[in-house]
Amino acid sequence: MKKRLVIDLGHGGQDPGAIGPNKTHEAAVVLSIGKELKELLKNYELEVKFTRLENKYLSLSERSKIGNDFKADYFLSIHINSASDKSVRGVEVWQYSNGNTKLNKFSSGLCEDVSKIFNVRNRGVKYSKELSVLRNTKMPAALIEVDFISNLAAEKDLKVSANIKSVSVAIKDNLIELFELKKVDSDILYKVCIGAYHDKNNALNQVKMAKNKGFVDAYII
Repeated sequence: MKKRLVIDLGHGGQDPGAIGPNKTHEAAVVLSIGKELKELLKNYELEVKFTRLENKYLSLSERSKIGNDFKADYFLSIHINSASDKSVRGVEVWQYSNGNTKLNKFSSGLCEDVSKIFNVRNRGVKYSKELSVLRNTKMPAALIEVDFISNLAAEKDLKVSANIKSVSVAIKDNLIELFELKKVDSDILYKVCIGAYHDKNNALNQVKMAKNKGFVDAYII
């Protein structure tokens, strides 16, 4: 049976989340990360469910319910931080507790990898009993805060598509390690042999016949 993961993309719809100095919305940034992740994870033996893949609103209870109903093995919520002090930058991951060794390792690795992308402070793994999606999900859950959109330089970095891709790859790599997954090879080729002939003309005729029937890639070996 495939392992299951729910990825929660914070905010959305009438809830833009945190807003940067140049009006960049947290909800839009995490949606971009989610869309990248969807592509990056599709060739792994993992059932992935996103709480949203469009700009729509979901309540906090709805997000937890999606994870619980899906019977996910892990739940990851993606957010962008904000602070009144506009100089603050850094990456942090929140958990309900430190009771799951594998999740602890995942969160620590994620903090380290994402902080290196932006060359900002690794603020580490933190714990809260108050964050709704951590408190109300039945599976081990983590919530990443990808830098501070309230910082002008961070907001600019978060609008660069290459950075969004790098963050998504870092999340994917740490998820693959968490779930101990191997990539499914989607580039396998299956060769079909129609026959072998002493007379080259017979071989040429067979190729022509195959191509006429729509097998345009037919060729002589």
